[in-house]
Amino acid sequence: MPDLFLPEVPSVAPSKRRSLVRDACGCLHQQMFFWGCDARHPDGNLLIRHGLTRIARCESGGEGSSRYRMDWRGGTVELHSFCAGWFPVSGDGVLFIRHRERLHRCSGGEPITPGHYDSERVGGATNDEMLLTSLPLLEWVVGYEKWIAAQTRPGYRQRSWKRQLSQMGSRPWLPPEEAVSWLIKFLADPTSTPRARDALRRPSIFRPKKNKGEWTSPSAFDQQADGTSAPPWISSSVARKFSNVS
Repeated sequence: MPDLFLPEVPSVAPSKRRSLVRDACGCLHQQMFFWGCDARHPDGNLLIRHGLTRIARCESGGEGSSRYRMDWRGGTVELHSFCAGWFPVSGDGVLFIRHRERLHRCSGGEPITPGHYDSERVGGATNDEMLLTSLPLLEWVVGYEKWIAAQTRPGYRQRSWKRQLSQMGSRPWLPPEEAVSWLIKFLADPTSTPRARDALRRPSIFRPKKNKGEWTSPSAFDQQADGTSAPPWISSSVARKFSNVS
Protein backbone atom coordinates (compact mmCIF):
# COMPACT_ATOMS: atom_id res chain seq x y z
CA MET A 1 0.00 0.00 0.00
CA PRO A 2 1.46 3.43 -0.89
CA ASP A 3 2.16 6.15 1.65
CA LEU A 4 -1.27 7.69 2.14
CA PHE A 5 -0.63 11.05 3.75
CA LEU A 6 2.74 12.32 2.54
CA PRO A 7 1.53 13.07 -1.02
CA GLU A 8 -1.36 15.08 0.44
CA VAL A 9 0.36 16.80 3.38
CA PRO A 10 4.15 16.59 2.93
CA SER A 11 4.76 18.74 6.00
CA VAL A 12 3.48 16.05 8.38
CA ALA A 13 6.53 14.45 9.93
CA PRO A 14 6.76 10.66 10.47
CA SER A 15 7.15 11.30 14.21
CA LYS A 16 3.75 13.04 14.22
CA ARG A 17 2.18 10.01 12.60
CA ARG A 18 3.70 7.68 15.16
CA SER A 19 2.31 9.94 17.87
CA LEU A 20 -1.17 9.81 16.35
CA VAL A 21 -1.07 6.02 16.27
CA ARG A 22 -0.04 6.01 19.95
CA ASP A 23 -2.93 8.34 20.76
CA ALA A 24 -5.36 6.06 18.94
CA CYS A 25 -4.01 3.14 20.97
CA GLY A 26 -4.44 5.11 24.20
CA CYS A 27 -8.03 5.84 23.25
CA LEU A 28 -8.87 2.20 22.56
CA HIS A 29 -7.11 0.95 25.69
CA GLN A 30 -9.28 3.28 27.75
CA GLN A 31 -12.41 2.33 25.81
CA MET A 32 -11.90 -1.31 26.70
CA PHE A 33 -12.12 -0.40 30.37
CA PHE A 34 -15.29 1.60 29.64
CA TRP A 35 -16.87 -1.30 27.73
CA GLY A 36 -16.26 -3.55 30.72
CA CYS A 37 -18.10 -1.04 32.92
CA ASP A 38 -20.95 -0.86 30.40
CA ALA A 39 -21.37 -4.64 30.31
CA ARG A 40 -21.80 -4.61 34.11
CA HIS A 41 -24.08 -1.57 34.28
CA PRO A 42 -26.65 -1.88 37.12
CA ASP A 43 -29.52 -1.22 34.71
CA GLY A 44 -28.40 -3.97 32.35
CA ASN A 45 -25.76 -4.64 29.76
CA LEU A 46 -25.38 -1.42 27.75
CA LEU A 47 -23.50 -3.15 24.95
CA ILE A 48 -26.54 -5.30 24.25
CA ARG A 49 -28.88 -2.32 24.61
CA HIS A 50 -26.84 -0.52 21.97
CA GLY A 51 -27.47 -3.38 19.55
CA LEU A 52 -24.40 -5.56 19.79
CA THR A 53 -24.90 -9.30 19.66
CA ARG A 54 -23.40 -11.23 22.54
CA ILE A 55 -21.55 -14.47 21.87
CA ALA A 56 -20.95 -16.25 25.17
CA ARG A 57 -17.47 -17.53 25.88
CA CYS A 58 -18.71 -21.12 26.04
CA GLU A 59 -20.28 -20.74 22.59
CA SER A 60 -17.17 -19.42 20.85
CA GLY A 61 -14.61 -21.67 22.52
CA GLY A 62 -12.54 -18.67 23.50
CA GLU A 63 -11.12 -17.24 26.68
CA GLY A 64 -11.78 -14.10 28.67
CA SER A 65 -15.10 -12.31 28.27
CA SER A 66 -18.01 -12.82 25.94
CA ARG A 67 -17.64 -11.44 22.42
CA TYR A 68 -19.86 -8.59 21.21
CA ARG A 69 -20.47 -7.93 17.54
CA MET A 70 -22.19 -5.36 15.36
CA ASP A 71 -22.27 -4.82 11.60
CA TRP A 72 -20.54 -1.61 10.66
CA ARG A 73 -19.27 -0.01 7.46
CA GLY A 74 -19.24 -3.10 5.31
CA GLY A 75 -17.73 -5.23 8.05
CA THR A 76 -18.02 -6.18 11.71
CA VAL A 77 -16.99 -4.45 14.89
CA GLU A 78 -16.11 -6.96 17.61
CA LEU A 79 -15.33 -6.24 21.25
CA HIS A 80 -13.71 -8.60 23.75
CA SER A 81 -11.74 -8.22 26.96
CA PHE A 82 -8.55 -9.19 25.08
CA CYS A 83 -8.98 -7.15 21.91
CA ALA A 84 -11.24 -5.05 19.74
CA GLY A 85 -11.34 -4.64 16.00
CA TRP A 86 -13.09 -3.88 12.78
CA PHE A 87 -13.13 -6.68 10.20
CA PRO A 88 -14.34 -5.78 6.68
CA VAL A 89 -15.82 -8.36 4.36
CA SER A 90 -12.78 -7.92 2.13
CA GLY A 91 -9.56 -5.98 2.37
CA ASP A 92 -7.66 -5.10 5.52
CA GLY A 93 -9.19 -4.22 8.87
CA VAL A 94 -7.67 -3.38 12.21
CA LEU A 95 -7.16 -5.19 15.51
CA PHE A 96 -6.23 -3.61 18.84
CA ILE A 97 -4.63 -6.10 21.24
CA ARG A 98 -5.09 -4.92 24.79
CA HIS A 99 -2.07 -6.37 26.59
CA ARG A 100 0.24 -5.16 23.82
CA GLU A 101 -1.47 -1.75 23.69
CA ARG A 102 -0.93 -1.82 19.95
CA LEU A 103 -2.89 -1.63 16.73
CA HIS A 104 -2.32 -4.31 14.11
CA ARG A 105 -3.38 -4.77 10.54
CA CYS A 106 -5.76 -7.70 10.23
CA SER A 107 -7.14 -9.27 7.10
CA GLY A 108 -10.87 -9.06 6.63
CA GLY A 109 -13.46 -11.78 6.95
CA GLU A 110 -14.61 -13.51 10.12
CA PRO A 111 -13.46 -11.73 13.30
CA ILE A 112 -10.33 -13.31 14.68
CA THR A 113 -10.57 -15.52 17.79
CA PRO A 114 -9.41 -13.46 20.79
CA GLY A 115 -6.08 -14.67 22.12
CA HIS A 116 -5.25 -16.57 18.91
CA TYR A 117 -3.52 -14.11 16.62
CA ASP A 118 -2.58 -16.01 13.50
CA SER A 119 0.43 -14.37 11.85
CA GLU A 120 -1.15 -15.04 8.46
CA ARG A 121 -3.98 -12.67 9.36
CA VAL A 122 -2.45 -10.31 11.93
CA GLY A 123 0.65 -8.30 11.20
CA GLY A 124 2.39 -4.97 11.26
CA ALA A 125 1.76 -1.99 9.04
CA THR A 126 3.05 1.48 8.39
CA ASN A 127 1.76 4.32 10.53
CA ASP A 128 -0.23 5.60 7.55
CA GLU A 129 -1.87 2.21 7.06
CA MET A 130 -2.73 2.07 10.76
CA LEU A 131 -4.25 5.54 10.70
CA LEU A 132 -6.37 4.69 7.68
CA THR A 133 -7.57 1.24 8.69
CA SER A 134 -8.39 2.36 12.25
CA LEU A 135 -10.86 5.03 11.09
CA PRO A 136 -14.00 2.83 10.88
CA LEU A 137 -13.43 1.47 14.40
CA LEU A 138 -12.74 4.91 15.87
CA GLU A 139 -15.77 6.35 14.10
CA TRP A 140 -17.89 3.62 15.70
CA VAL A 141 -16.43 4.57 19.10
CA VAL A 142 -17.58 8.18 18.64
CA GLY A 143 -21.13 7.12 17.81
CA TYR A 144 -21.20 4.70 20.71
CA GLU A 145 -19.96 7.30 23.21
CA LYS A 146 -22.55 9.80 22.01
CA TRP A 147 -25.20 7.14 22.56
CA ILE A 148 -23.86 6.46 26.06
CA ALA A 149 -24.06 10.17 26.91
CA ALA A 150 -27.70 10.26 25.75
CA GLN A 151 -28.81 7.02 27.42
CA THR A 152 -27.15 7.17 30.82
CA ARG A 153 -27.38 9.52 33.77
CA PRO A 154 -25.22 12.64 33.74
CA GLY A 155 -21.70 11.91 34.90
CA TYR A 156 -21.82 8.16 34.26
CA ARG A 157 -18.86 8.08 31.89
CA GLN A 158 -16.90 10.51 34.05
CA ARG A 159 -17.39 8.18 37.02
CA SER A 160 -16.12 5.28 34.92
CA TRP A 161 -13.05 7.34 34.06
CA LYS A 162 -12.44 8.19 37.73
CA ARG A 163 -12.82 4.52 38.63
CA GLN A 164 -10.06 3.76 36.16
CA LEU A 165 -7.94 6.51 37.71
CA SER A 166 -8.24 4.85 41.11
CA GLN A 167 -6.83 1.54 39.91
CA MET A 168 -3.22 0.86 40.73
CA GLY A 169 -0.99 1.06 37.70
CA SER A 170 -3.72 2.46 35.45
CA ARG A 171 -2.84 4.97 32.75
CA PRO A 172 -6.09 6.68 31.81
CA TRP A 173 -6.21 8.61 28.56
CA LEU A 174 -8.20 11.84 28.15
CA PRO A 175 -11.31 12.61 30.22
CA PRO A 176 -14.46 11.48 28.39
CA GLU A 177 -15.56 14.82 26.94
CA GLU A 178 -12.10 15.69 25.67
CA ALA A 179 -11.64 12.14 24.37
CA VAL A 180 -14.70 12.32 22.12
CA SER A 181 -13.75 15.80 20.90
CA TRP A 182 -10.23 14.57 20.06
CA LEU A 183 -11.66 11.63 18.13
CA ILE A 184 -14.02 13.84 16.13
CA LYS A 185 -11.15 16.09 15.16
CA PHE A 186 -8.99 13.08 14.35
CA LEU A 187 -11.68 11.66 12.08
CA ALA A 188 -12.06 14.98 10.28
CA ASP A 189 -8.33 15.22 9.54
CA PRO A 190 -5.72 13.16 11.42
CA THR A 191 -2.87 15.14 9.91
CA SER A 192 -3.91 18.37 11.67
CA THR A 193 -4.94 16.82 14.99
CA PRO A 194 -2.84 17.93 17.99
CA ARG A 195 -1.42 15.39 20.38
CA ALA A 196 -3.93 14.19 22.96
CA ARG A 197 -1.52 15.00 25.78
CA ASP A 198 -1.87 18.69 24.90
CA ALA A 199 -5.50 18.50 26.00
CA LEU A 200 -4.35 17.89 29.55
CA ARG A 201 -2.65 21.28 29.48
CA ARG A 202 -5.17 23.11 27.29
CA PRO A 203 -8.49 21.20 27.28
CA SER A 204 -10.27 23.90 25.28
CA ILE A 205 -8.30 23.12 22.10
CA PHE A 206 -10.25 19.88 21.60
CA ARG A 207 -13.73 21.03 22.55
CA PRO A 208 -16.21 21.60 19.70
CA LYS A 209 -16.53 25.22 18.65
CA LYS A 210 -20.27 25.07 18.24
CA ASN A 211 -20.67 28.76 17.45
CA LYS A 212 -18.50 28.36 14.37
CA GLY A 213 -20.30 25.25 13.21
CA GLU A 214 -17.24 23.03 13.43
CA TRP A 215 -17.36 19.27 13.87
CA THR A 216 -21.08 19.10 13.20
CA SER A 217 -20.88 15.45 12.17
CA PRO A 218 -18.92 12.67 13.85
CA SER A 219 -18.85 10.71 10.60
CA ALA A 220 -15.58 10.50 8.73
CA PHE A 221 -17.29 8.54 5.97
CA ASP A 222 -20.14 10.80 4.89
CA GLN A 223 -21.12 10.25 1.28
CA GLN A 224 -19.08 12.39 -1.08
CA ALA A 225 -20.38 13.97 -4.28
CA ASP A 226 -18.87 11.24 -6.44
CA GLY A 227 -20.72 8.55 -4.50
CA THR A 228 -17.69 7.15 -2.67
CA SER A 229 -17.50 6.93 1.09
CA ALA A 230 -14.29 8.38 2.44
CA PRO A 231 -13.00 10.93 4.92
CA PRO A 232 -12.94 14.41 3.40
CA TRP A 233 -9.16 14.72 3.74
CA ILE A 234 -8.52 11.66 1.56
CA SER A 235 -7.84 12.22 -2.14
CA SER A 236 -10.00 10.59 -4.80
CA SER A 237 -7.29 8.02 -5.54
CA VAL A 238 -7.11 6.95 -1.91
CA ALA A 239 -10.91 7.10 -1.57
CA ARG A 240 -11.17 4.14 -3.91
CA LYS A 241 -9.75 2.03 -1.08
CA PHE A 242 -13.06 2.67 0.70
CA SER A 243 -15.23 1.45 -2.16
CA ASN A 244 -16.37 -1.52 -0.02
CA VAL A 245 -17.34 0.71 2.92
CA SER A 246 -21.01 1.55 3.11
